[in-house]
Amino acid sequence: MIINGGGAGGTGSDECTARLSDIPAGLKAVTADSNDEAGVGTMTMTGNAQAAHVLAGETFYTNNYKTKLTGTMTVNSLLNFSVAAYSGRRVLAKWQNPNQAAGKPFSGVIIRYSTSGYPGTTGGTQIYKGAGNNTAAGGWSQTYLDMPALNTTYYFSCYPYVTTGGELIGSFINATCQTGANIFVNFTSSTTYTIPVGYTMLDLFAVGGGSGGGGANYNGGGGGGYTQLVTGISVVAGQVLSVNIGAGGVRGLSTGTSGVRTGNPGGASYAFINGNVLINADGGTVVDNEATPPDRNGRNGGSGGGASSNDYISSDGTKNSPSGKNGGADGSNGGSADNGKYYIGGLGQGFTTRAWGNGTLYAGGGGGGATGNNGKITQLGGAGGAGGGGSGGNSGYWESYPGANGGANTGGGGGGAAYNGYRDYKADGGDGGSGIVLAHIY
Repeated sequence: MIINGGGAGGTGSDECTARLSDIPAGLKAVTADSNDEAGVGTMTMTGNAQAAHVLAGETFYTNNYKTKLTGTMTVNSLLNFSVAAYSGRRVLAKWQNPNQAAGKPFSGVIIRYSTSGYPGTTGGTQIYKGAGNNTAAGGWSQTYLDMPALNTTYYFSCYPYVTTGGELIGSFINATCQTGANIFVNFTSSTTYTIPVGYTMLDLFAVGGGSGGGGANYNGGGGGGYTQLVTGISVVAGQVLSVNIGAGGVRGLSTGTSGVRTGNPGGASYAFINGNVLINADGGTVVDNEATPPDRNGRNGGSGGGASSNDYISSDGTKNSPSGKNGGADGSNGGSADNGKYYIGGLGQGFTTRAWGNGTLYAGGGGGGATGNNGKITQLGGAGGAGGGGSGGNSGYWESYPGANGGANTGGGGGGAAYNGYRDYKADGGDGGSGIVLAHIY
């Protein structure tokens, strides 16, 4: 019982539970420790909190129990925020920490993203929470963020937070950034390539070197290089992709052994990481699809080489086609003389030689060279197959012309040489075209 004056009447200390230390200083009361008399309270308020120390909107008392105060503490605000493309899916987020101020604490930032607008503090997806690489007041801090997709515009919101008994957040700042594009690389020579940061997948397309066209009367067209496609290879930034480009096969010569006159096979194109071969496309061959030596047959490959022909009268009284046959294209066989009655076109691989299945055409077969026995008759070599195949040589009046080379970095087969038997004029075949490796990094 608190008494402002006079006696306590019939009230005794044994009926009270409060003690004088529980009574504000200066006020009188009968308490458990006042011996049935009015005693003077001794309790004082010694709080030293300030409004800036208490959460905004929360109430408190300090040294005056009659005065209720309201807190003003808020999370400090960021000074700046930006996001810039770094590499591939990776972006670089930067923010400027708040300047130090009483009643405005700061622990770090939260970053959220969306593809449909700024997420604020509740929308989108949270991708980062922390203090970055610099906690100094007013200093710039940063972190790398790996986003889900390439070539995509992302909207970011960044806001400060403070960890207390719970978590307090401040106002947000927005920024926008577009991630990097897919990378396409054409490797035309043997080299290495380091997988950049922000990329995790790899597709490869490879074309082997085309074989050389035959020389003299071994003048079938060279086969285009074989092709291979491999997709969905998992890679890690920093891995080194080693690439080998297959050389085109050397031309068949007008003189020499039969093996030299048939031309040479193309080299394989392949790629590997850490010794693991990811793709391998063989070069075009100097083999045909008959059991007998190739002679004037087209050679096998990604697309078959065209067969040669001549103007001899056959034993059954029919005349052979007077011109060389066209090289195959897009994985098809090379042309055969009179539907295969005489010389046979080379076998193609039987499926498309287009990059990625629907792109640029590669690995055309070389055209077969013309073979004549009458110096007064001009005969044409076969056309090279689309995709870099070299054309076959023409046989003219007292002349024989060489086969054309396959296109560089097409894997095209070399064209077969012309051969004029009337005066035994001879020519060389064409060199096969070198191969290529294409990479899609994403």
